Amino acid sequence: MSMLLNSDFYELTQNFQGALFQGGMAVLEKGAPPASNNTLLQLRRGYAESPAWFLVQAQEFDPEPLSVERIRVRAVWSSERIVAAILDLMASEKWLDRVGEDYHLTDEGRAVIQELTERRHTILAPLITTLTPDEVEPLEKLMRRGLDASSEHSKPPGTWSLAHSRRRTPADAAPTVHKLFQYCADFNAYRDDSHMAAFQPLSIDAFAWEAFSHIWRGAANTAQKIFDALPYRGYSHTEFAIGIRTIAERGWIKTEDGDSYQMADEGQKIRADVERLTDEYFFDAWSCFSESEIEGLHQRMSSLKAKLEGMGK
Repeated sequence: MSMLLNSDFYELTQNFQGALFQGGMAVLEKGAPPASNNTLLQLRRGYAESPAWFLVQAQEFDPEPLSVERIRVRAVWSSERIVAAILDLMASEKWLDRVGEDYHLTDEGRAVIQELTERRHTILAPLITTLTPDEVEPLEKLMRRGLDASSEHSKPPGTWSLAHSRRRTPADAAPTVHKLFQYCADFNAYRDDSHMAAFQPLSIDAFAWEAFSHIWRGAANTAQKIFDALPYRGYSHTEFAIGIRTIAERGWIKTEDGDSYQMADEGQKIRADVERLTDEYFFDAWSCFSESEIEGLHQRMSSLKAKLEGMGK
C-alpha cells in the first residue's frame, strides 16, 4: 500500500470539501445567501443528530422510508431515543409522514431539501468559472474511479453508507464542482463503512467505543467529561459510565481512583489495530490506481485546496 494511503489522505478529502464551500463563499459577489431561518433547521446545526442531516438521509433513502433502525445502521453513535425524537419533530413539521415505524418523505420535506440544495449550488456557482477545467476535470475522474472501485469491492467493509450516499451523485451533465463536492461526502460515507467494519467485530456498543476513543485521544478521561463532550448523542452520564466500565473490564483502560481512566497497553494495541484496519478497508479498492495516479490525486487535491483557501484574502 502506498505510504500516502492513510487517515491523513481521508482527512484531506474532508478538508477539501470544506475548502470548496468556503472558496465559493469568498468569491460570491453579493455575499453568501442566508441560511434558512426555519427554527427546526437551526436545531443542532452541524451535528449528525439534527433535522438537517436527517433530511440528507431522507433524500438518500427516498422513495424508501426512514426508520430509527435504518438511520442507526450508519448513525451507530446516536441513541435510539434521540433519533426517534428528531424524526418525530420532523413529522410534526410535516417534512415526514409517519406510518407505523416508518417515516416517509413528504412534498414539504422535498421542498426544504430543494431549498438547501439551491443554496449550496449558489455558493459553489462562482467556482464553476473561477476554476479551470485542467484543475477540476482530471481530479473528478480520479475521485470517481476510486469511488466506483469502492462501490464494486466485494471484500469488507461493505457499502451500505456509500451506496446510499451515491444516490445523491449529480447527473453526468452537472458542473464538475458539484460532483467534487458530493464525492467528498461519498468518501465520508465509505469511511463510516470502513470504521464500523473494523470495530464492530469487537462486540462493543458504539457509544462505549466512542467513549474509549475520547480516552485514547486524550480528549476526556472520566464519564462526566465524556458526557459533557457528547450530550448530543442522546446517552446519559450513567450510560457513559457503564460503557467505560465495560471497556475497563476488557483491560483496555485502567483507573486508580475509579473515576479517571488511562489507556492500557492492550487498549493501545486494540485501537491501533482498528485504525490500521479502517485504513486498509477504506483504501483496499484503490489498487485500481498506480502509484503515480495516487500521487497525482493527492497533489491535485492538495493544490486545489490551497488555492480555494486563498480565495478572498
